[in-house]
Amino acid sequence: MSRAIELLIRMHSEKTPSMQRGRATLTGDVILGVLGKLQHEHPIGSDAIMWRWLNDMYAFERLQKKMEELIPADAKRKDLCKHMITLALMVFAEKPLEPQQRKLTSLWKNYSEQARRSKRLMRTWQVQINVMEKQLGGESAFKTEQLVAAIEKRKQWIVDERQWLEEYAKAQAKKSCQCPKCGGTGVTRVVDTCSGCGGSGGVMLHADGVRKHLRMAGISQVSDSVWSGELEGLFERVLMGLYWEGSEMSRKLEECLLKESNQEAGYIR
Repeated sequence: MSRAIELLIRMHSEKTPSMQRGRATLTGDVILGVLGKLQHEHPIGSDAIMWRWLNDMYAFERLQKKMEELIPADAKRKDLCKHMITLALMVFAEKPLEPQQRKLTSLWKNYSEQARRSKRLMRTWQVQINVMEKQLGGESAFKTEQLVAAIEKRKQWIVDERQWLEEYAKAQAKKSCQCPKCGGTGVTRVVDTCSGCGGSGGVMLHADGVRKHLRMAGISQVSDSVWSGELEGLFERVLMGLYWEGSEMSRKLEECLLKESNQEAGYIR
């Protein structure tokens, strides 16, 4: 994440950001002025970063409308083309789709800090169950009844903890594509490349994964000809266009803020 994007995000937080260069400070008003100018000159790039980094739904709606202009006039399935644009916007903003959520859920269940805590608890309860089961043979009826009750209680604890971990993992998998095994770095302490995400830092989704998402959503009537002729290429064009526009906007924002900072420094001198 660039310094300019960081400042943009902080503009919408409770504290007002500043960008220090020597004795010059960029105030929030200056940053908003620069952003307003760039929004007029680069509307798509501006909306792209507002949607991706600030979850701006108005920016999402504007992008959706603008990207729909890319749908060919002779497209056979314009409804699906619009749906593919929505999915491209979701992927661009790193909002996990169904295939990603399944993979992320598994990673959160196995490699998150909460998973490690839950597994420690379940191992402890299982050890207690094993110990108490060995005591069942030579005890009185009353003691046996107590042991059986204690064993059943711990078994239920394990079931409840496993279910709670499943729900926790599913909830986390809907929030971000970042890999919980490596924390988004792409590497782990054990090996150079994270096996959870393949070194990318997150569970990414490409066009073939989007087709899988459509099948999971019950949209199974997509023929190979429609997919290859209309949907796949549209998805890739929209997604690559969003990445390019967002990157350009970020670069322009960085340049303008640096220029403003240098001007402020000149005024102070």
